[in-house]
Amino acid sequence: MDNLTHGLFGLAIGALRPPDARPGGPERASPTDRAVLVASVLAAELPDLDTLLARGDAVTVALQAHRGLSHALVSAPLVALIATLAARALFRGARWTPVFLTSLASVVFAHLLPDLWTGWGTRVLLPFSDTRLSLDWTMVVDPWVTLPLLAGAVVAWRRRAAWRRALLVGFACSAAYVGLRVATWATLTQRVEATYASAEAVRVFPLPFSVGTWRYVATLPGGVFAAGDVPLAGPPVEARREPASEDVLPEDLRAVPTVREALAWARFPRVRLEPLPEGGWSIRIADLRYHLRGEPTLAFVIHLDADNTVRHAELERGGSPGELLRRWRGQGTAP
Repeated sequence: MDNLTHGLFGLAIGALRPPDARPGGPERASPTDRAVLVASVLAAELPDLDTLLARGDAVTVALQAHRGLSHALVSAPLVALIATLAARALFRGARWTPVFLTSLASVVFAHLLPDLWTGWGTRVLLPFSDTRLSLDWTMVVDPWVTLPLLAGAVVAWRRRAAWRRALLVGFACSAAYVGLRVATWATLTQRVEATYASAEAVRVFPLPFSVGTWRYVATLPGGVFAAGDVPLAGPPVEARREPASEDVLPEDLRAVPTVREALAWARFPRVRLEPLPEGGWSIRIADLRYHLRGEPTLAFVIHLDADNTVRHAELERGGSPGELLRRWRGQGTAP
C-alpha cells in the first residue's frame, strides 16, 4: 500500500489499545498512550525506508531492493524495537511492554499485511524464501481503503474528546471494505473457473479506478493465457488470448540478474526480444495481470550490451494516469 495508508493503519492500531486511566478525563493522555500512537505510526512506515537506501537499476530497485528484508516477518521485531526506542525517547516514562507489542502489531498488520493483499505483493518469507507472495485483493493505491482511515484521523484531530472512537470507526469501515473485496475476489474467481473449466490455473486481479469490475487471467492447456475482465454482474469477457512467450529468451539472457528478477515478477509474462541498432538487445517483460482490455499496462524494459551488461532499465506504466483512465473508459485504443 501507499505510505499514507500504512501510517493511518498504524495510528488506528495504536488506538485499539485502551488508554490508561488518568485523572482529568481521557484528554489527559499518559506518556505510554502517546508513545503507543507515535510508535505505531513509525512502525507502520519504517519498512519503506528501503526505498531511500535502494541502489541499482530500475528493476532491481522496484523488485528486489524495495520490499526486501525490511518487509520480512523475521524483521518485524527489529522494526518494532526501533519504533519503540524512538517513541520512548520522545515520551519519558512510557512503559516498554505496551509500546513494543503495539509497534509489533503495527508492523505486521499495518504494513506487511496490506502489502501482501495488493496485486504487487511482497516477500514476507525472506530470507528463507525469495518468493513474492500476493493475495490480489486491492491495488497498491485504493482510495476506498484510505478514505475511511483519513476521515477518522481528521475527526479525531478536530474532536479530541472522541479521538479514539473516530479512529476505530474509520478502521472498522476500512476493514469492512477489505472484507468485501475478499468476498468479491472469491466469488469472481469461482465464476471465471466455471467459464474456463479446463484451465490449469485462474487468477483474478483488481482493476484500477474500478470497484465493480476486476481483471482475470486463465492459464489454458498448452501454456496459453486468456485475459479479460469480469464484472460483479455478468460473465467474464475475454479480451485477449495468446501463448506464453517467456521461452523467446535464450538461456544466457535469462541468466542476467536484472532479467531474471523481472521474469520472477511476471506471473503471466509477455516477453518481447529485439536487437538494438548499436548492438545488444532490448527485452520488454510485461505481465498480463496488469492489463486494460487485454493490453498490458506495466512492463520492464531492459537494454543489454553485446556482453549482456545492463545498459538501461526502466518501468513503463502504459502512459500517463489520464491516458490510462481514457483507455479504461474505452475512449482510447491500446498501442
